[in-house]
Amino acid sequence: MPLIQMYFGKGALTDDQKADFSRKVTDLIVKEAKQPQHYTGVIIHKVPAENWMVDRLTLPELKVKLMTEKKRAVPK
Repeated sequence: MPLIQMYFGKGALTDDQKADFSRKVTDLIVKEAKQPQHYTGVIIHKVPAENWMVDRLTLPELKVKLMTEKKRAVPK
């Protein structure tokens, strides 16, 4: 039984988007892995931004860093 787990930032997807995305992932597993649809499970985990780390920074910290770099890169 395939079980697909995906992690997204909290609020990144609406309920409709999660349902649509889960169906598309299931379809992909059925097609490519030749697994029955009724045996394929999908779990979407919602991770709070402060618990998601990239480059040793939380997502809020990373956003601040990227905005700062963007402002510096804009020609005056």
